[in-house]
Parts: sequence; C-alpha cells; structure tokens
Amino acid sequence: MLVVLLGSGVASAEDPVQASAADDPTTTSVVFNDDLDLRYWRVDERLPDPADLPVFNYVEQVNRLNATVVSGRWGLAMQLDEVALLANRYVLDGVLYVERDLVAAGTPSLFPPGSDVYVNLEKIRGSFETKIATVQLGDTYVAFGRGLALNLNRNVDIDIDTSVQGTKVVLRPGAWDLSLVAGQANRQQVSQDIPNDEIYGDLRHAIAGLRAERFGLGPAHVGAHGVFYNFVDEPGWGPGIEGIGTGPDVVTGGVTTELVGVGGVDWFAEGDVFGYGPDQPSPLGPEAPDLGYGLYASAAAYPGAFVVLVEGKRYFQTERVNATLTPELYEVAVAPTLEYERVITEDSSAAVNSNDITGGRVQVDWAAVPGELVPNATVAVFRDDDLTVLHFNDVPETIVHPIVGIEWIAAETSLLANVGYRWDLRDGTAGGADRHLHGDLLLHVPLPGALMGAVSLYGEWFRWGNNPLQQSDYYEVETGWTLLYGSRLALTAYADQTTNPLVNSTGNIDEQTYAAIELQVKPAPDWTVKAFYGAYKAGIRCSGGQCRRLPGFDGARLSVVGGF
Repeated sequence: MLVVLLGSGVASAEDPVQASAADDPTTTSVVFNDDLDLRYWRVDERLPDPADLPVFNYVEQVNRLNATVVSGRWGLAMQLDEVALLANRYVLDGVLYVERDLVAAGTPSLFPPGSDVYVNLEKIRGSFETKIATVQLGDTYVAFGRGLALNLNRNVDIDIDTSVQGTKVVLRPGAWDLSLVAGQANRQQVSQDIPNDEIYGDLRHAIAGLRAERFGLGPAHVGAHGVFYNFVDEPGWGPGIEGIGTGPDVVTGGVTTELVGVGGVDWFAEGDVFGYGPDQPSPLGPEAPDLGYGLYASAAAYPGAFVVLVEGKRYFQTERVNATLTPELYEVAVAPTLEYERVITEDSSAAVNSNDITGGRVQVDWAAVPGELVPNATVAVFRDDDLTVLHFNDVPETIVHPIVGIEWIAAETSLLANVGYRWDLRDGTAGGADRHLHGDLLLHVPLPGALMGAVSLYGEWFRWGNNPLQQSDYYEVETGWTLLYGSRLALTAYADQTTNPLVNSTGNIDEQTYAAIELQVKPAPDWTVKAFYGAYKAGIRCSGGQCRRLPGFDGARLSVVGGF
C-alpha cells in the first residue's frame, strides 16, 4: 500500500523552495518526496511442532510521503506515514494466531483494532513568510542557542523526528530576531529503522519557548531565551495544555553571546539554568537540588595554516530535562557532547548523558597542503561524577581521549582516517580503567573506465575496568567494500564481526559474524533504489548529540526513495 510523506523534514521557512517562492509572489511549487521500505525479517523463534518451520518470519512495509506546496508567501506541508505487516498471522489446529500486535490497544487508527495496517497523518503545517516575519501553524522545529534548553529537530540518521505541534512566530524587526513557539510535542510514531510493534498514541507534552536575539552590537551577537515544559503520563490531545495551570515540570532560561573576530578569535558562550518541579525526581537521588545548570563555550582561532578549536562544558542536571522522555526514545534538549560520535559505546554513552560532568576538547587542523592534505589532532578530557542510571562504574572517573586523523583529497582519490584511544580512569585503585582503542577509514580510489572503488573500515578493542556487574572484554570489526559505476550504480559487500556481550543480535554466518550485500541504482537524479540482503548487528548510533540503540537485522530489504 503506497501512502503519504513530508520531505526531508517538514519544509521549514528556511527551505530553498519556500525562500524562492517568498521572493517571487507569483511562483507556485508542488514537491512530493516518497520513501518506501519493504523488509523481510527473519526471526529465530520457532514453534515446537512442526519443528524448524519459520512461521514467525514476516514482511514489514513502511511508506512515508511528504508533500510541500508553496505559493508566493504561503506554504503548506504534510507528512503521511503508513506501515503494514504481512505474514503476521498463522493458523494452528484451526485457531488463528496473531504473531505481533502492530497497534497498541486504544491507539486511534483508521483501521479496526487488531489490524495489520496503520496510517497516520504525522505532520501538517501551514506557513506565511515575509521579510520581517514568519508564522507557522502546525508542526514546526525549533532550537535555541546550542540546544541546551530546547532542541527539537528531525534527526534522520537515527530515525528521530519530534516536532512541536502548535504555533511558531519569528519576527525580524531591524537587528532583532524574536522567536516564539508554543504547542505540544508530536513524536514520530512510525519507524523506518526499528520494527514497528505496539504503536501507541502521542504523549503530548506541553512546550512553550521565547528567544530574543540582537545582532550587530559591534562584533557581538547576544541572545536570551526561556522555555517551559509540562509533561504528561497519558496519550491524548489535551493533558499537556490542561496541566499548565498546575505549574510547570521544568522551566529553563539562558543567555548566549557570540563575538566574531575579537582578537582574531571567534567566541561563543551559553549558560542555562534549569528549575525542576516536584514531579521530576533527580537521577542523582532525593538529596539533589531542584536546580540544574549547563555551561558551554567555544573559541576558534586561525593562526596561519592552522585552525584551532577549543570547547568546554559543565553540565549539572542538564540531562534531567530529558529523563521523563527516555521511554519515548527522544530528547527535547540536546547539549553539545564534545564526544567523537562514531565510537560511542554502551559505556561511553553514560558520559554523553551524564548529569554531573565537566570537560573540554581541543582540536587542531593543519592545512599541510591547502585544499588537499589536512592532518588533525584532538584531545578531550572529562571529569564524570555521575554514578547513576547508565554508568557501569561505581566511583567517579576522569576520561582522557586523544585522536589523530588525516583528510586527503587529490583529484578522484580521497582518504579520511582516524585513530584514537580512550581511557576512563576510575578514582582509587580498585576500579581500574576502561580502555578503548578504535580506528576508522574511508577510502575512495579511481578504477579503470568509469569505475570507482570505496572501502569503509572500522575496528575497536575494548577492555573493561572492574564493575559491580562485570562484562567481558571484546572487539568489533565493520567493513564495507563498494564498486561504483558512475553515479548511477553501486554494489556493496558488508562483513562485520563482534564479540561484544552487550550486542543483542545474532549473526547470519555464525553467532558473531554478519555478512550482507546491497545494490544501489539511481534511475534518475531524484530517485534511489536499494536492494539489501543479509544481516547487520545491533548497536548504538549517535548523531548531533543524541544516541539511540538500533536493532540488528537479518533478512532482505528493498528501499525506494524519490521526489517529483
């Protein structure tokens, strides 16, 4: 069943299509983007009788259709998501069994309860744009400053899409930007990377925020903002708004300052304070204060052929604002982590989400051959005093993480490579230290004729310190080998192996080894077709400061993405 979607995000006022139409009031554009997935899931579960019959294997079909219409200063965008399960039922001894419930009981749906099809008008937004104002009604996205206090955006890398369904107004009088947003959180319900199972209705948390920015104060840009949150326990349209009168669950306010070129350096700083209500217990325990704060600063200098970036952070109960949302797999505020996201593990994800951490990072890039060869070096140091929730350690630790890398681009050949070593040094002598050696490489090389070759390699070796619940040391290797013919055809073979005891998936070659092959075809510039067969492992994937545990996969997958 082919159904409906909303572009690479609900088209925002900053989208090129809308901007060009606003400049020319006579212009009207209609854009559709469709993303169709068919996934055949192989499941290890078997019936005792008849034996070895793969009854529980099934097909999941997901479709996301985005439509954007812009006419002059007016715009309309909508996203329709649809999912269907095939081969999800069987008859045994004359009795019909449903293997998995697609929709949880009580979730509103166009189809009758127990159906294997679910359709949801996920996003809809109308907008009006002039040079001095933008008004959006419906689903909008918003981030204040560096995102410590509020950051709701579409993160396709980890299949997160949470909007504010309500009103967003941006006024631009002179050198000012004034932004107001108010509404309810609208979490994406149909997933494209995680199996859809027991889909439940939105918990529509109330969100309201105001930000004022002043530009052109000499080299300075300054801003101030405040955000209000009221969280709810039950799905539905009204509880978040109705609960405002009972007092907020979280109130946060902050200021930002940006200085451009002062002393030859670009500076940025943000500070936020968080106030928590009685319904928001602290992960640090009942003795923790009801206030939290987040501080972030950066400085970028450009001496000669070098670029030097220095960043620092101090977060105390900053992540507490997201604690209620953990079961819903998204966050309303995403602070800069200063972490190398490619190598986040079950252990280091605790530092990413720590409620009591201080640290900094220094990165130096050297244009050894400008535009061609750029070596770089990074050192990050953190002090993590949080011992709760995700942490394996039971004493505070000091984290030291140096990385060296290189970027080389010469004609059609390119190389990006990084090697790092992370020490999590625990206080005292009993805890020891976690040690993490990692490396990644991406190489593109020309081959005879119109062929190109690409190699992607990643490896890590992890040795645990002493934990109350001890884990086994492990290694992981991920490889991808691609042969490209022009821009239209690509064939990739994947081979991965892991001994990580925390990975909850099983390989298709043996228990620890995964292999797959994928064919990608671009029949037209705006269309991509991918056919995948094999397996890949489960694991943590991070993007833009957010981390999500994605499941493994064993089976076949067909993906068609295009616009018209």
